[in-house]
Amino acid sequence: MKQDESGKLADESGKNDPMLADESGKGNCDETSPLVPKDEPKLMKHHPSAKPSSHRYVYSDMVPREVKTSHTVAALFLGEGSWAEHLMFEVGVKNPYHTSVIWGLWYIGAIVSLAAVGGFLSKTFVWASLLMLPLPILTVLLVSTDLLKELCTSMDLYIIYILQFAFMVDGVFYCKQDIRRVFWYCYLLTMIASGLVDAYPAKFRAFFAKLFFWNAIGILAVFNALLFFKWEAFGDLTKLANVSFTLHHISDQLTLGVFYCRHIYCSTYYPNYFVMIKAEVLTGKVKEPTADSPKRATDETPSARRMSFAPCLAAGGGIPNDIKEVPTNSGRRLSLAPC
Repeated sequence: MKQDESGKLADESGKNDPMLADESGKGNCDETSPLVPKDEPKLMKHHPSAKPSSHRYVYSDMVPREVKTSHTVAALFLGEGSWAEHLMFEVGVKNPYHTSVIWGLWYIGAIVSLAAVGGFLSKTFVWASLLMLPLPILTVLLVSTDLLKELCTSMDLYIIYILQFAFMVDGVFYCKQDIRRVFWYCYLLTMIASGLVDAYPAKFRAFFAKLFFWNAIGILAVFNALLFFKWEAFGDLTKLANVSFTLHHISDQLTLGVFYCRHIYCSTYYPNYFVMIKAEVLTGKVKEPTADSPKRATDETPSARRMSFAPCLAAGGGIPNDIKEVPTNSGRRLSLAPC
């Protein structure tokens, strides 16, 4: 490998060009190019007499970007690597005993105050909901600002927040805006924190996501049970107006429940993947060269030579250390060498 006058990395032999396939069909393009599927490694190998053909594939357009876990919301206020930030991380994330205490306080506050909302305890017990505050506050302070920027570009985040805000307004309304509304104000912080789980520290993200959203489903189910069986909020369902109101309410609640279940499913079966942070996906055409044409795949997209590290992750090897820069028509982009 040597560096030319333009500052780009170039291979002296040209054998490692990601879009060149050798005679054996085992070139780097076959294994790492997003335009060549992994299950067809010999796509570029063809018979000399074969007619040229083209194939269209769907692939991701995301390029690698550096993310620093030390860039947290708390670091913006307390300073990166400060003693206070380290203490927050120790209590809110790393130390299992301290984390268990934080979650225990949340459960006590949620159960006692929700019982007060339902009328099973005195309304004064609703102040136990203040015990729910430490957990979401620590969660928001410890999310990565780099991932938070990516998360804010996701439409899913705003859909969940709109549905959760409507849920909170329903709760305040059916509590007749008395002292029981304190529970919903305290629970609002938990709903905000649950939407930011994708930006949580990766090692603990899946576990926290399952706890957050299982609890959210539980509160959603208890509230709707109170509406149907205790408060009889929907009235006589033989009347069309009541049926229409009920259907609108159920559709909103089911949609929110589906989003919750999606987080639980992804956290259980795909714990290393984000749920709401997603890459842009597009299609591109790959043309097979003829016997007399250069052995270079052509694509109609400007970023044809962009590389993907999905094969490395699928192989269980993680992101390799050998990273090189590949020039493209749309600029110089980082790409991963073969695993």
